Amino acid sequence: MDYSAVGQTTHLAARMEQLSSPGAIVLTAATVRLVEGLVRVKTWGPMPIKGLAEPVEVWELLGASGRRRRLQSARARGLTHFVGRQTELTILDAALAQAGAGHGQVVAVVGEAGVGKSRLVDEFVQVAHTQGWLVLDSAAVSYGQVTPYFPVLDLLRRYCHLEEGDDAGIIQTKVTEQVLMLDAALQDTISELLALLDALPEDSPFLQLEAPQRRQRTFAALKRVLLRQSQVQPLLLVVEDLHWLDTETQALLESLVESLPTARLLLLVNYRPDYRHGWGSKTYYTQLRLDPLPQASADAFLRALVGEDPSLLPLTQLLIQRTEGNPFFLEESVQTMVETGALVGEPGAYRVAHAIPTI
Repeated sequence: MDYSAVGQTTHLAARMEQLSSPGAIVLTAATVRLVEGLVRVKTWGPMPIKGLAEPVEVWELLGASGRRRRLQSARARGLTHFVGRQTELTILDAALAQAGAGHGQVVAVVGEAGVGKSRLVDEFVQVAHTQGWLVLDSAAVSYGQVTPYFPVLDLLRRYCHLEEGDDAGIIQTKVTEQVLMLDAALQDTISELLALLDALPEDSPFLQLEAPQRRQRTFAALKRVLLRQSQVQPLLLVVEDLHWLDTETQALLESLVESLPTARLLLLVNYRPDYRHGWGSKTYYTQLRLDPLPQASADAFLRALVGEDPSLLPLTQLLIQRTEGNPFFLEESVQTMVETGALVGEPGAYRVAHAIPTI
């Protein structure tokens, strides 16, 4: 059988391709909404499109914004009210104090999709920033599971202040300066770090080593740099979404955890319940299980989100029931109703525009 995709969606995509100049990317409004905050765009304004009755808003993609995750974009726009996690924040504060005193800790935030794992981590990180800690955060992604050291590369680039577009020479200079500024005794780790970043000269002896030796030396170099950094300044190391972790980063974390007991380092991770690791028996490991918001917290969350107009009362109860108190699902449900016109008004002051049974 032959299959063909037809209709307005493919027609519009083809017209966008025709509008774009060679090497450029243009976006419609629907796509811009999906990637808002994660990319930089320039508006072209409404453009007439052959075959469509109304002009279409068109944007040109300029590049990445520097924000790596959707929550960072949301923070720039303004986050919804944070409720119901005070107990978890207290436990995280205690772990931070322990690590700051030289008793390294591992804390895992565990929960299903949408319960607020990243939001809890983000709220906690804002506090850590104000207490003189160095915060290095990264995240695994679903498409990075076959890329060795995917979150580590992200972390390393920001630790060494690398910019998109830096060539090998600039990377070599920045990494060398960062490492030697930390400790001249770490000179022998530079080759391993540059190899990770694909910036090591081709004649380097490190590249002649067997794969197991390179792996062992890479682990050792990363651990030495992180542990030495924690001696200079207490270090909060955040790695999110471990359920998408690649095997090399997994092995590195397992190795790092073994070295934590005397380090001023808090390793904060989050993942979904099906992820497995080997540090569950450590005395310095704490697991925080996040469940959906209870009724009272979900109600307070929704009131802050939509307001307290009397017309909202049946809707809020229906939403809590349908989403089972999952805060991300609550946000998305409200956003959908705003976009479809079922809710009208402003954030924090909406009212119902249609009878509840018709929504």
